[in-house]
Amino acid sequence: MFRRALERALAGCRSVLDVGCGRASPLASTGYAGFKVGIDIARADLAEARRSGTHDQLVRADVARIGDLVRPKSFDAVVCLDVIEHLEREQALALLATLESLARRRVVVFTPNGFVPQPPTADNPYQEHLSGFTTSDLRERGYTVRGMHGLWFVFGAFGETRLAPGALWRRVADVSAPLVYRAPRLAFGLLGVKSLATGASAWPPDQGARDSTGLRDRARTARTRRP
Repeated sequence: MFRRALERALAGCRSVLDVGCGRASPLASTGYAGFKVGIDIARADLAEARRSGTHDQLVRADVARIGDLVRPKSFDAVVCLDVIEHLEREQALALLATLESLARRRVVVFTPNGFVPQPPTADNPYQEHLSGFTTSDLRERGYTVRGMHGLWFVFGAFGETRLAPGALWRRVADVSAPLVYRAPRLAFGLLGVKSLATGASAWPPDQGARDSTGLRDRARTARTRRP
């Protein structure tokens, strides 16, 4: 579900700036064929990202200084996945404002729902979580928000299940994923998309989605056709 949602968010975008790309960017699973630039501060992660070949170009830089490195409106889309929770709140909000100035069409953000404690690791001190964001936080900035990765209580730090057995609770997350997609307050993760292009929709339409109004209309039509 996350992969499909990310693909839809990038529809019509010819270039993407992947901020905080890490060693295994989710862009690799989307089949996105446009021009991709990845930025990250961790040398080891960039080395791994370079071996994966996902990006056309990789840059080592502090994402907090990205406004000094990239000109405004340089990319159709800017994605920032699993990044803002690693910054202090005010720094994260400043980063969002900068990302919105760099994108021509859309900004795509993924973050845990609320604050999820996570410590630094021996090889990457930047893994520590310093802040948390809610559905309301993103919506107040103009983002359309969808829930990801199932119910909020299933996962914790580093995406590991909070309860045992892990296989069972990962299955619970998979089964509940369609439920939380349109009820993001119940989800573990939040995918936010902000449209910047004049006249564009806040999010590309969900393929195959069925809303309750459409179901009621079809039901009324079926009843009128009965003999």
